[in-house]
Amino acid sequence: MKYSLLATDLDGTLLNDEKEIDVETIEAIQEYRSQGGKVVICSGRSPLSTKWIARTIGLEGEPIIAYNGAILLDETGEISEQAIFQHEPLLLFWELCEAEGIYAHFYEGDTLLVPFVNKWNEDWIVNNIPALEKSGASPESCETVRKYCQVKVIDHFYQYMKEQQPKITKIAVFDDGDRLAEFSKRIAEQVGGDMEISSSFNFLNLEISPSGITKASALLKLIEQHGIPITQTAAIGDNYNDSLMLSMAGLGIAMGNAPEKVKLLADHVTGNNNEAGVAAAIRRYLLD
Repeated sequence: MKYSLLATDLDGTLLNDEKEIDVETIEAIQEYRSQGGKVVICSGRSPLSTKWIARTIGLEGEPIIAYNGAILLDETGEISEQAIFQHEPLLLFWELCEAEGIYAHFYEGDTLLVPFVNKWNEDWIVNNIPALEKSGASPESCETVRKYCQVKVIDHFYQYMKEQQPKITKIAVFDDGDRLAEFSKRIAEQVGGDMEISSSFNFLNLEISPSGITKASALLKLIEQHGIPITQTAAIGDNYNDSLMLSMAGLGIAMGNAPEKVKLLADHVTGNNNEAGVAAAIRRYLLD
C-alpha cells in the first residue's frame, strides 16, 4: 500500500453541509481500512465531538487529532498529548478582545467558556455533537453524548482567567463585520509568537492554537509514534487550517469546496463535501 495512513478533516470535508457523512464515504473508508490503511480524524473539533463521529462511522481503535492539533487521542480514546496556552498570553489576548470589542470563546476540554450567551455559542452543544442520524447514529446515543458537553458562562471573564487559570487548548474568534483580518495582525503585534492563528473563508472567524500547534505538527508527531514515513501519508481537507497538512503529506488532496489558495497547495483536487469527495479521492488515489 503506497499510502498507509489518511488524515482527514471533518467540517467541509468528511461532513457535508447537513453535518452528515455519506454512506458512500463510510464504505470507502472501511474498504481502505480493510486493505490495511489507517484513518485519522484531524479536526478543529473537540475530543468528544471527534470521538463521537469516529465511533459512528466505525473508526474505533484509530488515533485522533482534535482542536487543530492541541490534543492527541490514542487508540483507546484517551488523551496522549495536550498543549495549552500560557497564562500571560491568554490575559493579553482577552484584554485585546475587550479593547477592540471583538467576541471570542475558549475551549477547556469538552467545555466551552463564554463571557455571555450569543448566536455564536447558544447552539454549540448541538453543533459540537451533530445528530448523524443519516450516518448511522441513534438519537438516544446522541443525546447521551451531548450531556457530557457544557457551555459555561463566565460573568467576570478576565478575573476568572487570571485567578482560575483554566487549561485552554483552543480559542475561536467571531465578528459580524470585516475586522478579523486586521484583528489577526493586532494579535500578532501584541501577543507575539505565543499563538498560532488560522482563518476560515474570508476571515469569517479565527481559530487560534498555542504556539507551534497545527494539524501538521500533530500529524508529524503521530506518524513518528507509529513509525510511518511522511511519504506514506495522505491528507485531505478544505480550509486554511488544513493547508500545512496538505502540503506536508506525501499526498495532499484538497476538497472541491476549498479556497483556491488551498487547492494550489495540494497534489490533487477531489469533489466537494456534498458529493462524497472523500470517497472519490480514496477510490481514485488510495485503494490498491
